[in-house]
Amino acid sequence: MSKVWTTPHIYSLIPGLLICLSQAYASNKHVVVLSSDGPVVLGGTITMRADLYMRDGSRPSGVFIYSWQDSSPRQHKYKTEATTNTTSFWEISYPAHEYNAGTYRIDVTVKERFLLISLLDFGNNSTEIEVTDFLNGNMTLHQPNRTVVNDCVSSKSDTKIQIDLRKGDYDYIAHKATSISTFWFVDCKFFGQSPNFTFTYNFTEPDKTHVVEALIVASYEPPVTTTTLAPTTVAPPTTTLNPNTSTIMPNISTTKPPITVITPATVVTESNTNPTVAPLANHSFPFVCLNSSIISPDPNKTYGYFTKEIKVKAPISNLTVDGTSWLQPWEMVSRNVSCKGSGPFHKCLFFHRGTYNITGNETCGESDQLESCKFAIVRYFLEPGLYTIVVVLENDVSKQIQPLLITVYSATKKPQLSVIIVPVSCSLAAVILIVFGVAYYIQSRVRFTVEVADFDFGQNNPEMEYKTFRERLRDSFNNTLRPGGDRISGYEPLNKPLLK
Repeated sequence: MSKVWTTPHIYSLIPGLLICLSQAYASNKHVVVLSSDGPVVLGGTITMRADLYMRDGSRPSGVFIYSWQDSSPRQHKYKTEATTNTTSFWEISYPAHEYNAGTYRIDVTVKERFLLISLLDFGNNSTEIEVTDFLNGNMTLHQPNRTVVNDCVSSKSDTKIQIDLRKGDYDYIAHKATSISTFWFVDCKFFGQSPNFTFTYNFTEPDKTHVVEALIVASYEPPVTTTTLAPTTVAPPTTTLNPNTSTIMPNISTTKPPITVITPATVVTESNTNPTVAPLANHSFPFVCLNSSIISPDPNKTYGYFTKEIKVKAPISNLTVDGTSWLQPWEMVSRNVSCKGSGPFHKCLFFHRGTYNITGNETCGESDQLESCKFAIVRYFLEPGLYTIVVVLENDVSKQIQPLLITVYSATKKPQLSVIIVPVSCSLAAVILIVFGVAYYIQSRVRFTVEVADFDFGQNNPEMEYKTFRERLRDSFNNTLRPGGDRISGYEPLNKPLLK
């Protein structure tokens, strides 16, 4: 037997269907991102923000209703009107006389109108916020023409120390406080006070560490007229928000009444370049130099305590480069670089063909770390031409960029002078010796005459054909010495032959 569905039965199923549809609709497609600009001081205002997204990162379209609430004992609640905005803000504060400092939970639920008759759950989210006893912000360091990183400051420049209060905290004390003073301490020595959250000091000794403390005191008591200076208006400092907070902020009024700043007559502050500590008679400060036990904080005042450890370093100076910059192809360039300053140092080299004009924006993607500022540049150049080696040298407080021009030339080899002079000289000497030798030989031939006896043994003599050589020689001597023949000078002819 089949069941008959009547109209009441159908209507009774609609809520359940809508609930199932709503749950499936909200869980599969949508994201609610919740953020804040906290933490916040007691009495200050914190701004919550909810952003709606689809799973693919796009913004949804539709009509939405945002429901906010917190987990405080006196629960705060807030519900928006139906809106097409995909961003919703909620401002909430926790007065000091009603709440204690601590962690509070914030919840937001978003519904989307469906078919003009019902609301579907779009999504929800929750987060925790911190409510503090102290003013929230940061102590920042500033020096001319550079960004301070790693809390390292240069010993060659003044350092501006500034307290950047969170905007909600600043707005609170600016509207409510009757006086605001900032007391400054360096290494637990008091250096006076300022009304504008800034202090300038020159840390002249490199490779030293200093602790800077600032104590902000906001009083809500009527100022003492006998020690009150002329009213001055404090300009709002630069605010810092939570990185997770988007740049879209609600319209918050920034109109602030003038703030009277009370300067104690006993405080004297001299030049910050060589500051002198002036004793503050009969005054003690809570929180400073861990002196929280010296004096109990006044419950009628709001304090802000900030501290930072500052490292002082000397910038890079006296950058020198030695070595030759004229090379031939395949010769090795060897340049030694040295400088003064505080380490560690980071260096990198860039090689460019031709001349290069530095821009000042050269940075090292990957650098070598050096403990001392001494290193060598070694490189071979294969082809003639002009080359530029760009040296980028950094430490924590400065950067030096030095271009080095290298000229690689190809020269024609010429023989040395000695190679020409020695052979020519030797050749001339040899020619001169030969000439003198020939001349001497000719002169010697003319000076000495050699007489040679002419013995003609070739004549035919029939009488001597039968005689031997010895016999013929004997007869010749006999004929020579015979009377009537030729005489030898100084001898008389003999009557008989000398030889037989």
